[in-house]
Amino acid sequence: MKNGYLILNTGTPDEPTIPALRRYLKQFLSDPDMLDYPSIRPEENSKGLDILKNKLASVIRWMIVNLIVVPFRPARIKEGYSSIWTEEGSPLLVNTIKFTNKLKKLTNGNVEIGMRYGNPSIESAVKKLKQANTEKLFLVSMFPQYAEATSGSTFREVERILKEENYHPTVIKIDHYATEEFYLNSFAKSIKDSEEYKNSEYLLFSFHGLPVRQLKKADPSGMHCQKVDNCCEKISEFNTYCYKSHSVKQIMKIAEMIDPDIPFKICYQSTFGPEEWIQPNIIDVLEDLAEEGVKKVSVACPSFTADCLETLEEIAVENHEDFEKNGGEYVKLIPSLNDNDYWVEAFADYLNQKEYEFSEQK
Repeated sequence: MKNGYLILNTGTPDEPTIPALRRYLKQFLSDPDMLDYPSIRPEENSKGLDILKNKLASVIRWMIVNLIVVPFRPARIKEGYSSIWTEEGSPLLVNTIKFTNKLKKLTNGNVEIGMRYGNPSIESAVKKLKQANTEKLFLVSMFPQYAEATSGSTFREVERILKEENYHPTVIKIDHYATEEFYLNSFAKSIKDSEEYKNSEYLLFSFHGLPVRQLKKADPSGMHCQKVDNCCEKISEFNTYCYKSHSVKQIMKIAEMIDPDIPFKICYQSTFGPEEWIQPNIIDVLEDLAEEGVKKVSVACPSFTADCLETLEEIAVENHEDFEKNGGEYVKLIPSLNDNDYWVEAFADYLNQKEYEFSEQK
């Protein structure tokens, strides 16, 4: 069977301009998995009042996106995007292309990039793979931890497009790998080798934030998440796809591997709105560290395999400036894995092993 690999990531605006940012934000926030409040995804068997609630919620959500966020937010975030943009383009896309070009040389099959929002789109990638007569398609998430708003949404979009294209390859999903050895080794090496870590007094692991409400959605029983003490640390069938559980278990393993001789802590970033999000927030953590007299902080961002706005601007600029104002000396970002050779080689070995395992099952 002819193999193909679809490399999946969040996406990026085409350029740091207000029109491009508006297009991107509209697509991004119109996704019912990304902005799932107040809208909810209708169940197949919804009827009566549930259908009415879904329609009303969808209208409210449309108004929030199109009348409040899209018209005004681009002007506020344009400067941030402009500050990280390179001559080659968006760092997220540039790093993903470099990663993919190296991966092509180490795997057996066609490799295409598909962004959930923006370009190159999942649709364009699927069409290329179909034209190449790809029979066995690996859907490769660049999100190490699973979340419905990222991996879940992206895989559903791929499934929609495959159906729309009447394209039926054998599909193998790589939907999370936060505690897989190949990823842990690569991530641990990126920290240990970094000057940012070596010269710091405190290490933060900053994951992308997520509303607590979305954590609970990942627990089909409704009896584990936030109901059992230390629920994220325990191995359970009910937290197999829990984002926070993946995060906590990953760092427990990473701490054993790097054996840091400085204190470290897990925190979460990129939160907004009034609802409850996973805690602690990196802003609060850095305020506390400054009050305690900590001067030099390094930050690793395990949610991001490629550097982007959330790492290069939010952590390296915004959080650094706030920490400095509170008496700290600096916050320094440990670069993401990007296209590091050892990371690409480890990922290729992992994919080749998955291909072998699949072939053996046949």
